[in-house]
Amino acid sequence: MSSSERLPIRETRPQPQPVKHHHSARYYAQRVRESFTTRVTKVLCAIFLSFLLVSLIVFFIVWLSLRPHRPRFHVIDFTVPGLAQKPGLDNAVITFNVTARNSNQHIGIYYDSMEGFVYYKDKQIGSTPLLHPFFQEPKTTTVVYGQFGIGTATLAVNSRRWKEFVNDRQHGTVYFRL
Repeated sequence: MSSSERLPIRETRPQPQPVKHHHSARYYAQRVRESFTTRVTKVLCAIFLSFLLVSLIVFFIVWLSLRPHRPRFHVIDFTVPGLAQKPGLDNAVITFNVTARNSNQHIGIYYDSMEGFVYYKDKQIGSTPLLHPFFQEPKTTTVVYGQFGIGTATLAVNSRRWKEFVNDRQHGTVYFRL
């Protein structure tokens, strides 16, 4: 390409403005004072927020260790001895053994009263009062024994229901809920 074919272009670059240094000493002193107070304020806020965070973590750990825990109940033994016998309905009895554990360090639990219920296929088939009101000391386990029986009028089982128990037992599993 020849230079005659080119279009003439004039470049116009903006010239950098010279830095003006016409501030007084008072201006610079004010700027230094403002930056110092800003830094001090930031340091004080950081210290306060750090203290707040540490105290919240300590408070949370103390709360976790001192909060009360619910008692835990475990079924230790549950038997229906009449299921193994042919004329079992006449001597139908359900016996059980449950433990109640209070795992709190310093908090005891007061029970108003305790009543036991037994369910088969989500239908209540028996109930009995278990314990009168009592107080359970911290870090203790209380054993609760109970018995449902036809003779005590706490077990409501008829011959049709008893046949369901026996049929379920022959299939391998009878589901009771205490």
